[in-house]
Amino acid sequence: MEYVAGAPIVVLSPHLDDAVLSAWSVIAGAGDVAIVNVFAGIPEPGPVPRWDLLTGARDSREHMKERLNEDRAALALAARSAIYLSFLDCQYRSGDPDATQLADAIGDAVPATSMLHAPAGIGGHADHVLVRDVAIGLSRRLGMPLALYAELPYAARFGWPSWVTGAPADPRVVADADWEHHLSSAPVERAALSSRVRRLDDAQTAAKLAAMTRYRTQFPALNQGPIRLLEHPRVLPWEVAWSVAADRT
Repeated sequence: MEYVAGAPIVVLSPHLDDAVLSAWSVIAGAGDVAIVNVFAGIPEPGPVPRWDLLTGARDSREHMKERLNEDRAALALAARSAIYLSFLDCQYRSGDPDATQLADAIGDAVPATSMLHAPAGIGGHADHVLVRDVAIGLSRRLGMPLALYAELPYAARFGWPSWVTGAPADPRVVADADWEHHLSSAPVERAALSSRVRRLDDAQTAAKLAAMTRYRTQFPALNQGPIRLLEHPRVLPWEVAWSVAADRT
């Protein structure tokens, strides 16, 4: 991969729904955008893991195929398509892929980009952290702009901080304390991260919700069932990301 001004923006999505859930404003925005789903491999036959069982799967291979179709349907609402890498989701593998393997595969998939968007690792999911760290490494090595997006539903587990929504702060629910806990694990100085809030307008909010619900196998669980976290009016309209100051080494 190389940094080329005017090349497509690249959104790295650890799983098949992360880009839509957390970076809709980017993928539905103007300009060329390439979405790379990193852990999109189809597993071999075997026991069905916990998350698949939770989302109603009886066969993980068929479940993953269904999820791939859901992703295509969701991205089509933004007139986008994705690149699918063959790395396995952590629930299907016994060890982690090497960071160099991930970086090489991403570079082969998208040889040039003008900016990277990657997960911030909020929630500490192993796949998100792997992709985040690879993106930080690529940004440093190539001197390219990078933004780390706050992942839903993890980032809104305690609601958005008041500085995001403008709502009165609750001194007993300091949501960004959880964010800081996870951001502190990133291999980048905290001072190099500057936050950016995007509030979707009504049309954008409706479009994002329509796209999220295309993930029929995943959305009910991600939405926390009857709690309906992701579609809550004090959650759905906002997205948060951190720009990373360039540090070419």
